[in-house]
Amino acid sequence: MSAGDEQSIIKQYQPLIRALIPYEQQNRLLEGINKFSKRLPSSVRKVVKEEVVRLTSLTDAPADNSAFAQFPVMKFKHFGVQMRLDKVGAQILKNETSLYQDRYTVGVFESVMNSDFYQSQIKKEQFKKIVDAFNVESQSFTDIDFGDDIAIRPNFTLASAQFEKGRHCAISSLSYKGFSLETKRPPNASTGDKLTFTLPEIAGLTKEPTDVTLELESVKYNKHLGKYESSFVFPDDLDPALVTALKRYVSITAYKQPLQRDLEIERAMQELERDRILENSPWLPVFLAPNKTSLKPVIALYTKANVEHNNSTKALASLQDKPIFATLVEELRKYNEAYVFHGNIKTKSGNIQITATHRQLLALGQLNALVYLLAKSEDFICTHCRLDEVSKQDKIKAFAIHDIASRDFEHLAQITHVLYCKDVTNYLSNLSLLAKCDFKPLSKTLKASGKNWQIDYVMEEDLDRRCETRYLMDKAASIKTGLLSSIDARVSDLSASGMKLKVAPNSDVQQEIRVTIPDLKIKGEKYKVVHYDADNGVVRLCLTEDARKAKVSSSVDSMVEENSAYFKLNDIARTQRLTHRFIWELAVRHMPSLSVLCVMNRFTLDRLKTVYQSDASDDLYPFSRTQNIIPLHGFFADKGQAKPKSQILEAMFKETSEQALVVHCVRKSDSRLVYIKERDFLYSKLRTQIKNQLDESKIQLSATDVTAVRCHGATTPLTKKRLAQLSKLDKAMYDKLETMQAGYTHCIFITNMSALHHDLVVDNLIAKAERPDTEREGAA
Repeated sequence: MSAGDEQSIIKQYQPLIRALIPYEQQNRLLEGINKFSKRLPSSVRKVVKEEVVRLTSLTDAPADNSAFAQFPVMKFKHFGVQMRLDKVGAQILKNETSLYQDRYTVGVFESVMNSDFYQSQIKKEQFKKIVDAFNVESQSFTDIDFGDDIAIRPNFTLASAQFEKGRHCAISSLSYKGFSLETKRPPNASTGDKLTFTLPEIAGLTKEPTDVTLELESVKYNKHLGKYESSFVFPDDLDPALVTALKRYVSITAYKQPLQRDLEIERAMQELERDRILENSPWLPVFLAPNKTSLKPVIALYTKANVEHNNSTKALASLQDKPIFATLVEELRKYNEAYVFHGNIKTKSGNIQITATHRQLLALGQLNALVYLLAKSEDFICTHCRLDEVSKQDKIKAFAIHDIASRDFEHLAQITHVLYCKDVTNYLSNLSLLAKCDFKPLSKTLKASGKNWQIDYVMEEDLDRRCETRYLMDKAASIKTGLLSSIDARVSDLSASGMKLKVAPNSDVQQEIRVTIPDLKIKGEKYKVVHYDADNGVVRLCLTEDARKAKVSSSVDSMVEENSAYFKLNDIARTQRLTHRFIWELAVRHMPSLSVLCVMNRFTLDRLKTVYQSDASDDLYPFSRTQNIIPLHGFFADKGQAKPKSQILEAMFKETSEQALVVHCVRKSDSRLVYIKERDFLYSKLRTQIKNQLDESKIQLSATDVTAVRCHGATTPLTKKRLAQLSKLDKAMYDKLETMQAGYTHCIFITNMSALHHDLVVDNLIAKAERPDTEREGAA
């Protein structure tokens, strides 16, 4: 074998040679060769073995890398051998010496003197700096589990004749292990003293005053509260029934009363940040309830952000058809996500409305054809849907936190799932075919059945334009349509200057009508029709004459005063406020995509504060988290830069761009990542090459949507509620957290859309023209 052949073998099998070095150091080289290279030809095994032996031979040759060093060279001795190396060379020397079992060998010398190895080391260090710069601490959408450390601050006091002269002392914390009492001065008691306290009668804990003996464990000064805290623990022989009752009381009231100060601060921080993510999320939550073996949509939650980023009317319309929604639920239960196409396509017989998931279209072999026709019609939406289950415990917490009686909201207690919807039409609206496709007859399963679910919605108070109190009721009414003719109706709700009526579907209703409601002493009152839903028979009215408003308003007010207790329960504003808070509480615990909270800072990368991610999320793919550290360099860092920079983040913070698609191809042979620029992936011939590689199963495609939303304000609808408990404990910390809320500027949402983009590429669909916001440099 020639010297050139040997060198090519050594170069080809360099990773194997380095892996065998520790085996040679332990005199186990043959074992290592047999383990790693069973199928190699004997001639190759021989070359590899000789190279390993050569590299592990000791040497005393001095090393000097001043010819290519990029930093000042230092003189020092290593195992008695003279060295002239810069700081990078010294680090290589240290690492290689460690690999060779703390010996100065030929392999160490060659690594130190190799300029290519030197450059690769510099690149590794630069890459590590970039990765570290984009690492962000993570939090979970799941509630913080304090375990046995949970402690509440109850609203009752304890007293003992043996402690503080029998004064009633406030309890700073009550846990599974004992009590902590507050006093202005150090108590006249010593550690280890056993004192008897009287527990008052407390609902859910004791039925009558109960004496309990506690042991003083410690006395500490709490600088935050400005008081002394005396910690008492329960003795081992405490009544087991009382211990069980105490644990149950702490668990039940943990969401109704403040926690111990430090725990309450931690809980408030998480709640405030989760609220901010939901408030600014482009995802529209729709809550589902069981329907036989499937699910049905019940109610949607509107926020400022999701109303801006979605056509909410069309989004809910795409979920209303009963058979189609049942098919969607089946797919969501299997894959946890789906993409729903809803719109009109032009046929010879006229426009036809279709609704289908992308997997349905794949199964029918019609994805490329129908996406092309929908894009051509320019009258469609594509909605990204993700499903999550709502546990019974989540509903119990939501009822408890907002002090809602579950028996008054049985329809909310039936919610079992939440479906998040997000409009992603912009990725499909300009798609065209790369090759011819078959246009098959439309399947009946894609067409509307005419049987629709009624989906209610609730919104935060800032979005609600109604300025009058409305009351739910069910009263008989009639609408005069002619001299001797009328339509029967039912009053659904009533306000001072308007009402909602329910009539038979497709009734003939004019623009101005006269309404009679005998029970409310309203006779022939003239109203204007504000909105009429003929399919459901819902008519919304308002008074036309300002002069009549005062009279009707006073009639309604007097009626409410006479039955104030009844109308308080039937106040629609109150009902909607409680409903909004309940489903908000469910939504914040099940957000569908990875979310990054950003704050004000001079430096772009320091604006990335916290990442929130659900436990089952795969939005980080093809990257992975390390404990509680999330690496974001793959989505934000500029490619080929020596220092950490991000044009994507700068554009998003300057609001010149709010969306980007980050694409990677994962090579299956060696799991290597190849970054693809967004414009190349969407518009260039490279898309055809990617399709060919996917067809041959050589790569996996990762396409991730990055959307930035500027925070709509310093507060959210529940900010005051979140800080209310803390205000009872520490006013200074309350003020600090309240002020901090103005520091949040953006929420960035990272969503894995690989399933859709993979199938669009494979089905020969490519964008026709470049969108104006797609000229972006991408992530490393």
